[in-house]
Amino acid sequence: MSPKVSILIPCYNSERFVAETLDSCLAQTYRNIEIIVVDDGSTDNSFAIAKSFESNIIKVYRQDNSGACAARNYAFRKSSGEYIVYLDADDIINPSFVEEHIIRLCDANERCISFGKWDKFRSSIAETTFPSRHFYKDYIDPFQLLIDLWETGSMLQTSCYMVSRQLVYESGGWKENLLMNQDGDFFSRILMIASKAYFISNAKVYYRIGEYSTVSKANSENKLVSLLDSYISYKENALIHKDNLRVRKALSYNFTYFIYLYGNKYPALYKKAKDQVENLGVGFQLRKKSPRIRFVSKILGFENLMAIRRIISKE
Repeated sequence: MSPKVSILIPCYNSERFVAETLDSCLAQTYRNIEIIVVDDGSTDNSFAIAKSFESNIIKVYRQDNSGACAARNYAFRKSSGEYIVYLDADDIINPSFVEEHIIRLCDANERCISFGKWDKFRSSIAETTFPSRHFYKDYIDPFQLLIDLWETGSMLQTSCYMVSRQLVYESGGWKENLLMNQDGDFFSRILMIASKAYFISNAKVYYRIGEYSTVSKANSENKLVSLLDSYISYKENALIHKDNLRVRKALSYNFTYFIYLYGNKYPALYKKAKDQVENLGVGFQLRKKSPRIRFVSKILGFENLMAIRRIISKE
């Protein structure tokens, strides 16, 4: 059995890196793949560079600038693979990435997913060390992977996952109105409907960071509104899936840390996030910070900690 795997790549102004990304796809040891690139209205030479790679394996499309989520959904509609990988246009996968995933998923049902490891780099993948992470393990219940990530503020990079076509259909796809945390929202819905999650230790994603990375950053109130909305979506979906003390605390971690980072600058968002914490009924749950911050929060309370930070920031 050798199911087809579709590697879907949204591309926006990635002329410096998209060739390297496509080269890493073409170097895959597993051959039954297709690569779908959707250029999201780039203003540089990204589209022309991607187009130069077009072949019977690589197909390149273009859309008006509509965002990465719309590009991913478009790429999915154009794809035909039984399994899906979402790869960013400036990131790299190791040669055995697809093969390692398929070896594990071939003997599983279509409701199982798999995920590999990731590490960041700036200029060379030789910088990566792939440190151990507490969630690098198999999960009989993939929802527990979500909880492990939320409790510690950890992340799995978008390209780490391989997901069946059926699960993507059932998830409803990527939310095109979200400006932040699109991958967190999408994969949270995937993990809530998957039956098992397998960790693939030899599947590696090289995640590019730095001034040239195409990854969006939180730099506007609209993006923060969208980020908070994604956390509210987490809460609504998670409590339907499973409602217990640990889940509620894990959800509170998201809202509390959001307030810690942005609440003093955006009072309306502070209140909206605080209302969500109060609705959860487990109090503020601050992820581990410095010993001094933890001490102040524990002794004086989280909201007094925020008041102190407001005063200090005005001095």
